[in-house]
Amino acid sequence: MEDKKLKIGIWSRILYGILGAVMNLIIRLLAGFRLKTDPEVKEWKRSKKSFVILCAHHSEADAVVMLAATFPRYARFVVGAQQLYKGFKGKILRQLQVISKKQFTPDIKAIKEMIRTVKAGYILGMMPEGRVSMDGTSNPIDDSTAKLLKKLGVPVAVLKPHGTYFLIDPYGGFKVHLGKIGGDLKCLFDEEEIKELPGEEIMDRLNEAISFNAFEETRGTGRKYGSKNKPWMNRISNILYRCPKCGKLYTMDDDGRKLFCTSCGMTMGVTREMFFIPEEEGLPDNPADWNKGQLEFEHGFWSDPSASIGSGVRKSVMELGKDIDFGPVGERDGKIILSREGLNYEDPEETLDVPLASLPGVSADYSKGFIVLYQGDLIRRFYLDDRRMTARFVNSLMVLKGLK
Repeated sequence: MEDKKLKIGIWSRILYGILGAVMNLIIRLLAGFRLKTDPEVKEWKRSKKSFVILCAHHSEADAVVMLAATFPRYARFVVGAQQLYKGFKGKILRQLQVISKKQFTPDIKAIKEMIRTVKAGYILGMMPEGRVSMDGTSNPIDDSTAKLLKKLGVPVAVLKPHGTYFLIDPYGGFKVHLGKIGGDLKCLFDEEEIKELPGEEIMDRLNEAISFNAFEETRGTGRKYGSKNKPWMNRISNILYRCPKCGKLYTMDDDGRKLFCTSCGMTMGVTREMFFIPEEEGLPDNPADWNKGQLEFEHGFWSDPSASIGSGVRKSVMELGKDIDFGPVGERDGKIILSREGLNYEDPEETLDVPLASLPGVSADYSKGFIVLYQGDLIRRFYLDDRRMTARFVNSLMVLKGLK
């Protein structure tokens, strides 16, 4: 049976228009937002042509930038499924008729909705990396994205935000730090190219277009974020799990204005430009370079076939389609282990084994210290003993899958 033509409700379009106008005004006044748009993309917007916007995912603020980039036209965004059932925010997203997508897992229903969206003449907005950046650099994009873009068969634009990684941090509870942001909206593929180019070339161009390093982009610009009276990198230690001086794990701590190792005593200041002040040469001056060293460590660690990492956990199991409580339940009586075989979880009531080949990725929250695993209509959250272990689980999985 053929799908019915997509209809977006009048109230959804009105709400989108109001949010677009308000957010556009706010980020222009408070963050000096300016968007540079290619002439081709401007013409697509004017002609009411259907096209896809792929947005680099620096932080939660990227959704606002994408909203501003598509305004005044209505665009249908692809959103992580768990977000649609998160209190008031979830109600707004459902009213906007966004597309619900299960992260890091095949979702045929979501793909069908994407196809219906472009067939109906709307803009389709996606963040192909699947999760916010942990360290200010781009995440890997799954090769299946090329197949999806070819199937959609419409022009593709890339939106690259600037400064949003510093505006809303991913490691300290998504706190807002005011500062200057911007964006570039460029044509990546026209309608003929997306249909004719091989998938490998599509992925090469897409990865190059999406790739970013927020710290190198802002280095030397003098841009400052946050206020003088508040810590501007509070809980940055949640993603810095290995000391670059002594090499000890889970010994880094911070107070928002300085970092320190509880083992060797190394201390670094933190500037409002979001850089560190190393106490000696050879130490990283930003989270991106720091995490590069952590990834190098993981490559060496996981070269041992018998290697594994584990943690005590509390779990939370939620069912899609219902308003859900996002807090952990029960005591820390569970155990989760990641090895070259895959992910294993055990508690007195349940045992779960997910082979590495069936584990394309996990979402995570570095401030609350949990990883997220989708299985069918269930979302499993595992709250780890130490929040700093969350970043290590994510890094380790990417190393094991050959993604970084």
